[in-house]
Amino acid sequence: MKNNILKLGGVLCLICAIAGGVLAFVNDFTKDKIAEAELKASMDPTVLEAVMPGSTMFEPYEDQAVVETIKSENTKFEDLYVAVDDSGNQMGYVVKTLSTVAGYGGDMELFVGFADGKISGMSVLAHQETSGLGSRTAEPEFQSQFIGKDASAEITDYDAITGVTKSSVSFTSALNNAISVYNQYVNK
Repeated sequence: MKNNILKLGGVLCLICAIAGGVLAFVNDFTKDKIAEAELKASMDPTVLEAVMPGSTMFEPYEDQAVVETIKSENTKFEDLYVAVDDSGNQMGYVVKTLSTVAGYGGDMELFVGFADGKISGMSVLAHQETSGLGSRTAEPEFQSQFIGKDASAEITDYDAITGVTKSSVSFTSALNNAISVYNQYVNK
């Protein structure tokens, strides 16, 4: 009986090790394709227009060493892009970031656009805020107060949504994280 249990335990360990190896291989094989698919999905024309009016695409930032440096120094930074128009002309930069202060439902994920040292626009890519309350931070009525603001310093003066302070602070923390990345690595 004791040998039978050890034999079954050994077989189970072997199966788990093989399954884990297969999952690791599949993850490694597909991670770049998944990232590319996520980027294409976020290139919806309404997102492009909200973040950088007139842009037709976000291309990866040319210096990937800088992107890796930012990722190593800022755990909430996700990626950096160059916004281009239909002729391929560079229009500005786009930072993809998470909030540094959790909202009611956790972190928010934003695209924040920068052109000529100002915030050109933003788009909330993901959040878990309460529908009808914290989710209002994703609406143009709230976000419009930040468009055109000077991107040389953090945003401290803004109109929070009444009764949704935690979500407003979370949104603004993501915006300020993007401003910090822009100033420290791109607009120097």
